[in-house]
Amino acid sequence: MPVRLALVILLGLALASVALLTSVARADQRRDYMLEGDAFGNHLFLDYFGTGGQLTLEHRGSIYGKANSYSANVAALVGYPLAQATATATLRFLFLELGGSVGYRTVWRNLSFEPGKNGSYCSACDGAARRHQDHILGVGPDTDRYAFAEAKVQLYLPFNDNFVLTSLLAEGYQGLRPRSYDWFYTDVHDSGLITRWETLAFFKQRDWGAIGPYLQLLVLPRDGHHDSEFAWGFNAVARLGLIERNDLVFLTFLIRPGDPYYGQHSYFAPVRALIVYRVMLSL
Repeated sequence: MPVRLALVILLGLALASVALLTSVARADQRRDYMLEGDAFGNHLFLDYFGTGGQLTLEHRGSIYGKANSYSANVAALVGYPLAQATATATLRFLFLELGGSVGYRTVWRNLSFEPGKNGSYCSACDGAARRHQDHILGVGPDTDRYAFAEAKVQLYLPFNDNFVLTSLLAEGYQGLRPRSYDWFYTDVHDSGLITRWETLAFFKQRDWGAIGPYLQLLVLPRDGHHDSEFAWGFNAVARLGLIERNDLVFLTFLIRPGDPYYGQHSYFAPVRALIVYRVMLSL
């Protein structure tokens, strides 16, 4: 039943993506503009994702020409389960980008679990058990605070006007409690090093936006070793046109059928799904 429900959710989100990408918007800016490269200068990004929002202040400058650039930003996020502050810096040379970020996170709906019996990793930590502990309208079961950091290398491959491929490899650290639910990766793991590999492809069209497959590999610390977990899904993005320029709606969806730890437990299925509306303001 969870797998069937996940497939129904996947189909519904895909249909919603098509509806978003084919809705009417203003004609003075491409609907896939966000895949054409970032603008230089100072910008303020405002993100809204249903249960919270994020504010980001960024400066992006040119090193040599338009293909080589640097950026630095600071961001503050407040959401239903947590809040965090981050600082990020990147360097881009043609199709290669190097970046790093540091941050501090406060989780006021923390979910940590006891060791499992008979060699299992954790006790009462699957999606159903988490729903029982984490009542939507109730007080969070626990709190946690910790620092995190990540370094990444990312490759951009724009094949033509209608297809873009990007792949990144990142190594990060999180200082959360042992056997805790990670609200960002929607999985249960210990503190330590986390390896993340993601590959995204976008089929794009200037009047619709972009949509394409999404593959993610996480290598998570658990009980003194690391477990590798693949998830797959899709992303969709388009300029929504609620303002004259520089707004977008982004939908991301990942699924791991049969994994009891993975996913947002409020969905009753091993899926991670998020819709974000973003506005960019030039300063």
